[in-house]
Order: sequence, then C-alpha cells, then structure tokens
Amino acid sequence: MAEVMSEKRESNKVTDAVDQLGANNGGEHIGNGNVHLSDEEIMAGMLQTRFLHAKKLDPDYSHLFRHKNVWQLVRLSAVIVGIEFLYAAETAFVTPILLGIGLSHTFMTMIWAFSPVLGFFCAPMIASLSDTIRLRWGRRRPVLLALGIAMMTGLWILPHGKAIGVFFGDPDVPVDQMEGFRWAIPVTIVGLVLTDFDAETSNGIARAYFMDMCTPDDQARVLTTAMFIGGIGGTVGYVLGAIDWSQANLNFLGGNEATVFLFVFCVMGIGLTITVTSYREVPLPLQETDPLLRPITSSAFEAEKMRQLAVYSISKDVIDPVKAQPEAPPIGDEDEKPLQLRDFLRNIVRMPRSLFILYTTQFFSQLGYLSYCLYFTDFVGSEVFGGDSAASSDSPEGTLYEEGVRYGCWGMAVFAVCSASYSAIIERMIKLFGARPVYMGGLLLFSLGMLMMGLFKEKFVIFIVCPTVGIMYAGMYSIPYLLVSNYHSKNSFEMKDGKCVKNTTKRGFGADVSLMSNMLFLAQLIISLAIGSIIDAVGSNVVVIFSASIFSLIAALVASQIVYMGL
Repeated sequence: MAEVMSEKRESNKVTDAVDQLGANNGGEHIGNGNVHLSDEEIMAGMLQTRFLHAKKLDPDYSHLFRHKNVWQLVRLSAVIVGIEFLYAAETAFVTPILLGIGLSHTFMTMIWAFSPVLGFFCAPMIASLSDTIRLRWGRRRPVLLALGIAMMTGLWILPHGKAIGVFFGDPDVPVDQMEGFRWAIPVTIVGLVLTDFDAETSNGIARAYFMDMCTPDDQARVLTTAMFIGGIGGTVGYVLGAIDWSQANLNFLGGNEATVFLFVFCVMGIGLTITVTSYREVPLPLQETDPLLRPITSSAFEAEKMRQLAVYSISKDVIDPVKAQPEAPPIGDEDEKPLQLRDFLRNIVRMPRSLFILYTTQFFSQLGYLSYCLYFTDFVGSEVFGGDSAASSDSPEGTLYEEGVRYGCWGMAVFAVCSASYSAIIERMIKLFGARPVYMGGLLLFSLGMLMMGLFKEKFVIFIVCPTVGIMYAGMYSIPYLLVSNYHSKNSFEMKDGKCVKNTTKRGFGADVSLMSNMLFLAQLIISLAIGSIIDAVGSNVVVIFSASIFSLIAALVASQIVYMGL
C-alpha cells in the first residue's frame, strides 16, 4: 500500500511540474514570445511519459522513473553493508589467518596477488556480461546473485581452512612445527580468492544495478546512501573483530575468526537477498523493443530538448508540448551500447592526459590505503603490543598478538565511523572549498597520520590517526568518480584558455569507470608481490606504515595536476 501511495504522489508531483510550464523562474522566453521549458521541466516531462507508459505494463516497471525515498535507497543498496562487513573481516583477520597456517610474510603477501590478477582481467568481462544477459530476471541481478553465492562459499571456507586441512590429513600441530605440503594452504587460498575477488566485482555490479533503478536525480543520493550504510556495516564488522569471543562461551563456533566470519556470512546473505528482491529489472529483449523503458541518456535528453525547441519555434501560442505532442521514442546511441572487451582495451590506449593523471592519483592512493589496511592489525599486534603471530595462542607473545589484533579492530571501527560521517558532508565540502583542496587535503592528512603512527608506536596514537584514514577513504571513493562523470557530462577532457575543449574521440563512461576500479587491482597486485619481501628483509612490518605515508604523499602531489573543470 505504501508503494502504491508513493507512486501516486510521484505521478502527481511530476504532472504538477509539467503543468506549470512557464509559471516558474526556470522558463525562458524565446522567438515570438513563447515559453521555453527549462532542463528540469523537460526531464520531468520525459520521466512522466515513461512513468505512465511503464505503469500500464504487466509487470509494472514504473519504479524506474519515480523518485525514491531514503528507505527505498537503503533497500536497493543493502548488499553494500555485507560487502563492507566482509572487507572489515578480511582486513582484521586474513593476515593473521594466513600467518597462522605457517606462511611467511613473503608468501602470505604473494597469496594476496591471486585476486587482483584475476580481477584485473576478468572484472571488465564480467561487467560487460552484465550488460548483455537476456534473462527474464534481468541483467545485473543474476550476476550479483552468482557472485554473492560464491562470496558466501568463500566466507565459510576461509576461517576453517586449517580445520579442513586436518580433515584431509594435515598434522594438527603448532604453526612452528608445520612443514612440507599442507592441504590448509590451497584450501585457504581458494576461500580468500572467492571472497576477495567476488566482493570487489560485486561492488561494481551492485552500483550499476541500483543506479539503473534510479532516476538521474536519485543516482547521487543512492551512491551517498550506499557509502553511508557501508560505513556502518564496516564499523560493526570491526567492532565484532575487536571482541574476544573466547570469553563469550561461543568456542563451539571455532574461535574469534570463525565467529566473526559467521556473522559476516549472515549479514551478507540478508543484504544480498534484500537487494536482489528490491526492484525488478527490465529484461534486455523488452528494453530493446520498447524505447520508453530505456534509461534517459544525455543523447535522448538533448534530442527531446531540440524537438521541444522546434515545437515552440513554429507555435504562436503558449502550449504544453509534452501533452500536445508525445515524446518521440529515443534513438539508440553508439555510446550506450554494452561495453565490450575491445572497447575497454581501446580506452586504455587512447587515454587523455587528464584521465591518466586521475588514474595515477587513484593508483598511489590505493597503494597507500592497501599498505595500511592489509597489514594494520598485524602491525598493531606485533609492533605496538609486542606480540608474535607465529607464537602459540597460549603463550604470552601469542596472547599479546591477539589482543593487539582486537585493539587494531577498534581503531579501524573509528576509521569506518569517520568515513561514513565524512561521506555525508563531502559534497557540501566540495561546494564550499572546491574539489582540489578537499581531495589533496584528505590525502595529506592520511600521509601525516601514517607518519605519526610509524614514529610513535603507542596505543593512543592509533585513535588519533584512524580518523584521517576515514577522511581519505571517503574522498578516494567519491571525488575521482565525480571527476570522470564531470568529464563525460561536458564531453571534455582538457581545458585551454580557461575553456573546455570538446572531445572528438568517443569514450565509454563505463569503460572509464572500470579503469578507475582496476587501479585497486593493480595496486593490490604490487603490494602483494613487493611488501612481504620488504617486511622479511627489514625484519619489521613498520615499513608498511611508512610506505602508506609515502604513497599518499605522492598521490597528493599528483592530485595537484588533475584537471578539475570547476568541480
């Protein structure tokens, strides 16, 4: 009933907006005195046409063309809570899990390389696949569901790799007595790859799905909503990791790691179910045969704007062109065709300088963030608390290490809270100060914070530094994407004499966003292959904290050269 009332209110709202043609300040008088509709009114008319058309169909697809309230946006993006929850568990426990099955830092970090290598080559193809699926259930949801099931399988395997190895014949001995081939290692690797690769790929597919389900005005809102509730999910995940579950009479679950991953498994299942059952997608065959069920693209909007301008130019009376002459069906645009692998490769080769600088900034930002997040709890356990990851859990060193890992989780919970809070105001900050100082400021704060933590390995410093991570993280996952959107909306990637230079080479928005996401896979690959060897050579993992500071400083310097185009 609430859904029906919401649809009625939205229909009336759109109709009212169109009925007031020329009555508000948005109208402009042109030619012979007729009123020219503003962009907002044209968009309202296009949405009304599609809303009423989709409402008549069985099944009803009118939800694609109406405004959504906050709870509906939360429902759409609920899976992000599970994904951020998973990231929190990975950050806190995967490094200790891998070290706990007898791996050195060198081999442990090399194992982290499996997922980014797979993601760098496969994620764009999966994204392209999600554009072309012709199932009645839609395009994004089948892929999201398949990735979610694989992710949940990995969530069950990862914390139980050692136990599964014992089942297959591994000796049940302390880590310092392990030698030779052990089933626990390949089993744990499979669990890690399933969780890490599927989580990152699902992140992009989920965002594509809930942006598909929203009107243009709601797309920024749903992204902000996803980041906010994701921050809450990450906070809860880190808090659960900070609790000593061995004192909670839940040992039958298998200890801290198994308990936390069980919670993650449940949250992921609930979030995934809520998202994939929220709103139905238009099947691709139906969308191909019915132009009014397609998203309103920039080319369709401009075509409708020119059509209405022509109507007004030949009319001597003030009329309502939306009612007098129905909107012409949108014409297909080459830019809206599904992203193919050849387009992805072509966009890499034909990369404007502005995008190259932006990607380089994101690459160094990810290097800094990953240096911090992948080894932070290990750093706190070994360097701040003086524990040993290889020691028995019953020994003083082992006890100190586990206590440090839990303490590090509290610090990361502070980071997640600050990230969620800052994401709610970052758009306002950009409007007040501009994107350049906000972006560079976040990176410099993070660099300074990591330097402080590396120099002063004290407990209180952790809670001073972690908020700077949240500020940097919120900027890293919003401003670069806003810039790519800004470039494409202006169809320009460079400025000359203070003016935007029109782009003459066709670029796909999806391809450029995919390349931005691939900076994470590339950075994770380099960190995985290099940092472990450096840790073993230096004999201390404090090097990862200083690396995070250096990489973030480089990112800030490169960010000063980004073309912001007034953002």
